[in-house]
Amino acid sequence: MMLLLPNCIFRCGGAAVLLSNKSKDRSWSKYELVHTVRTHKAADEQAYQCAIQKEDGNGKLGVSLSKELTTVAGDALKTKIVALAPLVLPLSEKFFYFVNFIRKKISKMKLKPYNPDFKLAFEHFCIHSGGRAVLDAVEKNLQLTGWHLEPSMMSLYRFGNTSSSSLWYELAYLEAKGRIRRGDRVW
Repeated sequence: MMLLLPNCIFRCGGAAVLLSNKSKDRSWSKYELVHTVRTHKAADEQAYQCAIQKEDGNGKLGVSLSKELTTVAGDALKTKIVALAPLVLPLSEKFFYFVNFIRKKISKMKLKPYNPDFKLAFEHFCIHSGGRAVLDAVEKNLQLTGWHLEPSMMSLYRFGNTSSSSLWYELAYLEAKGRIRRGDRVW
């Protein structure tokens, strides 16, 4: 019974997307995928064991989630942000980061690391609505406002943790509220 619950959670949240690289499809496509970053953490034993499919004592196949899941997910998100930042941040944010980095090296003091303002790179944020604690942590670390997190919060409120499909609920919310404009960038 213990392994069946996570199995149900993740199966209910399946999502699909149709991608095309044909130029003729550009005219009717709704969104354009500009950057994608893949982070593979399975070489880390803690990451590998935090969500794994296995049999329970009764021989039922299910998904086992460890309490390290949020730590591993946070680490993976940090890795993705480090890889994505140079691709999306404006030159001013890159400059501030560089200056902070040089100051830390020269002064040999414990300076607080510069946290870039991703609100300058994206107009909207669709954060996986895995729970209130997840959203609060992302809000704090990326210095987002309640307005930025509203689609994610409403998706969590209306549908719960739907895994990957929460992104589509959040995009639909943004569209229904009339917030998305042509050329807007969404994380």
